[in-house]
Amino acid sequence: MRLVNFCIVFPICFVGFVFLPCIHAQSLRQTEENPIEFEDVDGKVWVSSVPNSLQRFGENAEITVKVWFDRQLLGDGKAYQRRITEWDSIPSQILRERCLETLKRESQNSFLKAKKVIDQLKEAGTLTDIRQHWIVNGFSATTRIADLKKLQEIPGVSKIFIVRKTNTSHRNARTFRTSEIARDFVFDSERWLHPWYTRALKADQVWKKLGISGKGTLNVIHDFHFADSPQMAKSQSPILGFNFNDGTRQLSVRPKSESVRDLHGVMCAAIVCGRGSPEFKYEFGIAPSGEWAGVISRGEIESSVEWAIENGADTYSMSFSIPALGEYRSHWRKILEHGTICGLCFVSGAGNFAKTAKIPRQMRTPEDIPQAVFAAAGVQRDLTKTVFSSQGPVRWQTEHYRDGEVRKPEVCAFNHQLPVFFENGNVIESAINGNSFAGPMFCGAIALMRSADKEIHPWRIREIITSTATDIGPPGFDASTGHGLINCYQAVREVLRLKAIRAGENPARFEQTFGSGLFNVKNYQYELSKVLVVGSNSRESQRAETNGLKAGDVITAIDGEKLNALHHWNDRIAKSNKKSIELMVLRDGESFQVALNTESLADYKIREVYSAPVFK
Repeated sequence: MRLVNFCIVFPICFVGFVFLPCIHAQSLRQTEENPIEFEDVDGKVWVSSVPNSLQRFGENAEITVKVWFDRQLLGDGKAYQRRITEWDSIPSQILRERCLETLKRESQNSFLKAKKVIDQLKEAGTLTDIRQHWIVNGFSATTRIADLKKLQEIPGVSKIFIVRKTNTSHRNARTFRTSEIARDFVFDSERWLHPWYTRALKADQVWKKLGISGKGTLNVIHDFHFADSPQMAKSQSPILGFNFNDGTRQLSVRPKSESVRDLHGVMCAAIVCGRGSPEFKYEFGIAPSGEWAGVISRGEIESSVEWAIENGADTYSMSFSIPALGEYRSHWRKILEHGTICGLCFVSGAGNFAKTAKIPRQMRTPEDIPQAVFAAAGVQRDLTKTVFSSQGPVRWQTEHYRDGEVRKPEVCAFNHQLPVFFENGNVIESAINGNSFAGPMFCGAIALMRSADKEIHPWRIREIITSTATDIGPPGFDASTGHGLINCYQAVREVLRLKAIRAGENPARFEQTFGSGLFNVKNYQYELSKVLVVGSNSRESQRAETNGLKAGDVITAIDGEKLNALHHWNDRIAKSNKKSIELMVLRDGESFQVALNTESLADYKIREVYSAPVFK
């Protein structure tokens, strides 16, 4: 369905009022006085054009249609901002329950009004494989291009989106409700080794200073395969997940492989909430006390989003990118807008298409969706932009949404040379690239925020995380890094401050103080200085060691000139006319000189690495 591109180049925990001391009586009265009402979709029946790729098959070509009824939670293309303002005072958990109830009721009412004609079309073979969905009030079905006019006669039909024929989504996923998230896990920030990005994003400060590590959150990872991983089973939710392609809980759908590419799904989950253990002393997660569940859904997004909402998920990670959806983008956007109002935070990487696509098409669906989808671009560990990272802006000019140019992405995280672990426990410190992994870092940050306050709305989370990010590009918002690098500590502290105010408590301990929790770019880059290390290769062995160097040696100078970058080394060697060079080498804490014949340089592979440790 979607081109997964990463470079080798998210149980309803409904809490009774007794557990909600922070909810004011006024909020509860507003909840009762303001029912969740649907809106009318204006205009006559609208049908999208037949995609060019289908026109050549003629009138008898089978297609999939996505049909909207004329009553929706969000009626027009501007309704999202209007209605989140209307419902902002309703606690998130309560709004989720009430929206869920209303969405299902309206769906049933609309479908019953249309049922007679739908059944007639079904008996005539005009409509097959009909799948009712409530996340957008409507249904999906298979029909032929020649029969599109008959669909317009169905009572209540408002919009018909034409797409290529898709596989049936198995909708018999069992719904679980449990409050036993992270029931046996006790987090200790000093127990295991954590990767560098947890420190750079200040997640470690959230753990240590605020005592929050993601407990109580459920994070859904939408991917296409999850390798069997004993380590990731430790943070997997009891609901496990669901494969909507075949109607089972089987999430591992490919043969066992040592390919890094096949680790895509579990590594996305690991970055969000991967845990350490006595058998595996590395803790990869931004929110290690959170739990994850996987979903696989190649043909449709409706079923998996409905499943996530019904199971009380907090975040929904989408590390995939779909190009050229045309008007069908509106259907995706409406699903995710409705899901956001139900309390689900949708996150996606910005994409890896800077070198292959032009702006405004570098960011595709779903990362191009305004407001409802949080898009994370990526930078390298030293905060420089990766050459493949997609950037905004994006453009929305569909029949339903006419925003024009939209600023994207929201923020940035890291997407280059990230650590990876295998089923056998082996860890490679620098192996995976792509915005597929910047998105889960955003999810992890949101999990920390949701763990601090389950009642915070997604639109408030977006507001906070963008306003507390560290500007690392040109001053202000920019199309490559958005509002800047995620700062988990500043974001969570702001959540706690607002929660204290809402509860009528003193927010002083969470007030901003100069320098506290801020990300100092200059200090960070200074501590991250690079060194040149002698690496092993097929030719480096006894002969190389005889010449005076061995794997692991750090080269600090050449002919008296200091070195700290690989391009400096390469330039110096290329310009050298001497038969020998003198190197200053650091080995086991001791510094010494090595005289090296230039002809023996082929025996060595010089690597540029960061002096700061990967794990600490």
